[in-house]
Amino acid sequence: MEYTDLIEKLRALGHEYRLKILTSLIDGEKYLSEIAKEVGISRALAKVHLNKLHKADLVETRTVLLEDEARALRYYKLKDFHIEISPNELKRRKELNGF
Repeated sequence: MEYTDLIEKLRALGHEYRLKILTSLIDGEKYLSEIAKEVGISRALAKVHLNKLHKADLVETRTVLLEDEARALRYYKLKDFHIEISPNELKRRKELNGF
């Protein structure tokens, strides 16, 4: 993981609502309204936080078109990720990249 990727993920993880959203998704894929209700925030705020999580590559989306209702539903799913920050990991990065 490059520093920019690591920074993006850490920024995304640095908010209470986003951590709650990720925890909510441990049970599986959910629709925006389900996530908002479970976390206790508005749909609009949940969407903002989910967009940040998606940009950081921590969640993935799937869109379902409801043709008879002429609308689309977006579902979110937790992606598998691993973040390691330790003195050994920082040393390895320095040796590989010079910083």
